[in-house]
Amino acid sequence: MSAKPASLPARLFAFLSSYGLAVVVLSFLLLITYLGTVAQKDLGLLDSQRKYFDSWWLIHDFHLGDMVLPVPLPGGGLLMVALFFNMLCGAVIRIRKGWRTIGVLISHLAILFMLAAGFVSFLFKTEGAMPLFEGQASDQYQSYHERILEIRRFDAAGKGEPAARVIPMRHFADLAPGKARVFHAGDLPFEVQVTGYRRNANVVQSDEAGSIEGYRIQEVSNAKEDEANTSALEITVKIKDGAEQKAILWERAAEPFTVDAGGSAYTFALARMKWKLPFAIRLEDFQRELHPGTMKARKYTSHVTKITDGREEPKVVTMNVPVRDQGYVVYQASFSQGANGEQSVFTVAKNPSDQWPLWSCVAVAFGLCLHFLMHLVRFLRRALQSKTA
Repeated sequence: MSAKPASLPARLFAFLSSYGLAVVVLSFLLLITYLGTVAQKDLGLLDSQRKYFDSWWLIHDFHLGDMVLPVPLPGGGLLMVALFFNMLCGAVIRIRKGWRTIGVLISHLAILFMLAAGFVSFLFKTEGAMPLFEGQASDQYQSYHERILEIRRFDAAGKGEPAARVIPMRHFADLAPGKARVFHAGDLPFEVQVTGYRRNANVVQSDEAGSIEGYRIQEVSNAKEDEANTSALEITVKIKDGAEQKAILWERAAEPFTVDAGGSAYTFALARMKWKLPFAIRLEDFQRELHPGTMKARKYTSHVTKITDGREEPKVVTMNVPVRDQGYVVYQASFSQGANGEQSVFTVAKNPSDQWPLWSCVAVAFGLCLHFLMHLVRFLRRALQSKTA
């Protein structure tokens, strides 16, 4: 009598829970971790992370002498999803339940929780820089990577709206020269056409065709650290009365581009995304310790005051001791020195899953210790039984 063939859900579950899938996923994770780490030398940290670790799939060029062999590979995003379901099906659902496996089960659940923490962080984490001179205070931090096209309205008295209209970078980052996109809103007396986005560029004088008011965008090679890039793009503001005005928006521009339309003035600026903190940080004193006989930093220390609703609280921020409050974390990142003195650079992050990896590691350690302890007890019990026999 022939066995009844397994159903499609049963075969899918068997595949997702198999050791073979685990071996393949872990092998590919090892490979792309190596390739992504090596690629940082040429691509930089951000581009390497996006290509190898944030993607669903990628094409890696293997160099074999003078020949280049493009090979498609699964990206880190796809591999982490596969690993999550493999552990869920194989190490949680399929595992034999009982007191002997309780430690292993706790450890696997904790690893799943850690993977979930990475997914939450990828979706919802914001991170940026807050540079401060001594005596300076701020309650805002700006993104290292995300740019925005910011439109703000000013009335006849010169008073600006408290909230600006923002076009996120994901809507114009693909608009290379020759490709354009139009943005509009029902309550605005104009529409904006955006084109010619360059991730890193200078604005130079030019009398060539296509230049705008004697200037054009000159693209330069991307820096390996994305925060060092200065982006630019071209806009055409098409007012509803038929008039058009063109401009180049550049991150380093001294002032925004201004258009008069519908009885109001509107400013246009290309800038980094900014977020507001529920408290302010004032830098009181910055200290830098160097390794003896070198210019290599040994330790950065910032004495700051955290201001919350007028209440001041002194804090000390070092490389390994951040300030945490209301879901925000303020780290000591670096420093710079210029004509205005020393400037301490803080990294500010808001991450709903900030502490989840720590809790996961504690749970993994607890589960493994419990598992090994139970095995030790059984081993000692058998050893005593054999001696008394």
